[in-house]
Amino acid sequence: MNRSVTSDGKRTYSLWQQTALITSTLIGVGVLTLPRTATSVLYEAGWISPLLGSLPAFFAIWMIARLSRRFPGMTFVQYSPIVFGSSARPRLGRWISFPLVLIFLLIVYVTTAITSRIFGEVVVTAVLLDTPLEVVIISMFVLAFLLCQHDEEVVVRVNELLLPLIVFPVLFIAIVSFQKAEWNNLLPLLRTPAHSIVKGALEAGYSYQGYEIMLIYYAFAQQNSNKVKAGMFGIGIALVVYTLIVVVGISVFGYEELQKLTWPTLELVKTTKVPGLILERLESAFLAVWVAAVFTTVANVYYAFILGLRQLLGRGVAFQRVSSGVLLIPLFFIALWPQNIVEIFTFANYMSSLGIIVALGIPILHWIVLVVRGMRREPPKGGNLHG
Repeated sequence: MNRSVTSDGKRTYSLWQQTALITSTLIGVGVLTLPRTATSVLYEAGWISPLLGSLPAFFAIWMIARLSRRFPGMTFVQYSPIVFGSSARPRLGRWISFPLVLIFLLIVYVTTAITSRIFGEVVVTAVLLDTPLEVVIISMFVLAFLLCQHDEEVVVRVNELLLPLIVFPVLFIAIVSFQKAEWNNLLPLLRTPAHSIVKGALEAGYSYQGYEIMLIYYAFAQQNSNKVKAGMFGIGIALVVYTLIVVVGISVFGYEELQKLTWPTLELVKTTKVPGLILERLESAFLAVWVAAVFTTVANVYYAFILGLRQLLGRGVAFQRVSSGVLLIPLFFIALWPQNIVEIFTFANYMSSLGIIVALGIPILHWIVLVVRGMRREPPKGGNLHG
């Protein structure tokens, strides 16, 4: 894999590594519920939801990548004071950007907790029936903590390694599931009004949450790499996976039955048989892959939070390693706050709505200020920088 090394000896992310980081973050707990949420409004045309829901994600990642090219080697935490301040008043920029950065970090922090809780609920209800929920959540937190003890290169290498192990098995399972498809379940193609299509797209758009962490990770990408292309590839792979899963879910169960299933994708896997009975219990293999997918989501998001907090407070690596353990304590209680599955989904939808607003609002606001101040010109391509 083609990588570059900065003057301080650290490696920068290649285009493929950036793509792996984005895709691994997007594909997570949402895979299990997407067929139900996508058909809740659009019914048998629910496969349109992930297609339209990806549009805000594509637009946001384009703006985030362009911001990173405008400020190479710097994270969103580092270049925000420059955007909102000036050389004459640097402190003003820090004060204006501080609430914006803090809101971003809080949303990322709480999202980590909710993702871990949903992961725990699936595991204790489908696999480890006698294992306490708290133990499952703590196990995921420990893995995220261990990753935070290393630098950014380790994070991207883990994602680079796990991405094929996540995407290819999921695509294989989805394709094999077509053997029980009833194509009439996809008809009629469109019978919902325009406002329902928009609402369905917003519902599916929640599944694309996670790309906003590139406000942090793009700082470690090669300056001469195409960050926009990496973002498009990353979201595009997730788009293919999501659309295929929804199409399979509708064609096998029908949209009415999907509304009765808590984890429709898991139920789909249970009904699927591999030709030749190579795998008799396919759900075991699927859950193993899914655990890896959730791990990359939780670990990437939590690492982005810790790194952003470290830069916000102007601390070093020692702070990152210690705080990543200390901040897991309140995170654990946040994860256990919802009392049942209904509250979990309600809380998750609320946080997803805030996440979309922030993920779109931050780059839009930055670009508006840059245009007004005449600072939108990108620097010429040259050597690699590292923030």
